[in-house]
Amino acid sequence: MRAVSGPVALLLAMALALLAAAACGGDSFNLPTPGPGGETIIRIDMGDNFFSPNNITIRTGQKYILELHNRGKAAHNLRIAGPDQTYDTDDDIATELIDGGKTGTLALEMTTDGTFPFRCDPHAVEMEGKLNVWTKPVIPSPTPSPTPSPEPSPTPTPEVTPTPEGSPAAEATTTPGATATEPPVSTVPPSTP
Repeated sequence: MRAVSGPVALLLAMALALLAAAACGGDSFNLPTPGPGGETIIRIDMGDNFFSPNNITIRTGQKYILELHNRGKAAHNLRIAGPDQTYDTDDDIATELIDGGKTGTLALEMTTDGTFPFRCDPHAVEMEGKLNVWTKPVIPSPTPSPTPSPEPSPTPTPEVTPTPEGSPAAEATTTPGATATEPPVSTVPPSTP
């Protein structure tokens, strides 16, 4: 068996850590599921003095339904502090109290990004969490660089081997595929009449 090292080993370790967190039901890992109207359903368990998960991340401008299951005996609710980061003000988002063993829902669509604390009103000190709202970054598509046009290949210049003086014209030599640029020189004297 071949050992895995370098960046591949790091990616493999990160993937295994995420799977372990999902299998253990860690508080910071929640897989949302699609709802009937296109919204995303996020399930949150409330027990006597805890939220699970208590760290939730969503996107701005998307619709969510928080499905709150009260697994405890006492009544609990969920109150999210609004953009002013202060509880019990007009911008809070809150559910009614949910009795033990019951389930409630909260429709949610955040238009402002940031981190917003949430709590259970009757158990404000023990039951807390945070809602992380982020805006998907706009990544510009890369501008394609112009494809360089191929350089034209130079036209070969014929190479000519000059014929030495005094040699027969019929034996003038040229490089194969090339043509002579000067007419052959005749070494036969002209005839006289």
